[in-house]
Amino acid sequence: QNDYKGFNPSTDWDTVDFTKSPAIQDMPVTSSICSPAGGSKVTGGQELTVSGYAWSGGGRAIVRVDLTADGGKTWTQADSLVQDSARHPRHWGWTVWTGKVKIPEGVDSAEVWSKAVDSSYNVQPESFSNIWNLRGVLSNAYCRLKLSVKN
Repeated sequence: QNDYKGFNPSTDWDTVDFTKSPAIQDMPVTSSICSPAGGSKVTGGQELTVSGYAWSGGGRAIVRVDLTADGGKTWTQADSLVQDSARHPRHWGWTVWTGKVKIPEGVDSAEVWSKAVDSSYNVQPESFSNIWNLRGVLSNAYCRLKLSVKN
């Protein structure tokens, strides 16, 4: 099989050997921001409600979703996680979350980040640079939502 296998970031189509990698069995923890829409106009200095979803493979539940709007200097935690009550290793559902972040003042744009943490305390990585691979599978870096800021 040549599908759904992960490789190091330097492997390319000329050097890949599918026989040396096992098939992916579990997906990594991930999250996504669904609201507001990317590019939305928001007010600087105000709290913004954001919402989205998170999930993890291997039957792991989501224990929290962290949010920031200042490049990771300060973080808040989603105050609502709606998910099935099943516990690890039998948690197979999506988690819907809602939280608030303060939008910085005096800037023209802001970027809201989300990162999920699962019941094994796996955390999304900050960037794709060290996890990217030629198929794009298992790429679960922070979700980043770009917004326009009016002051």
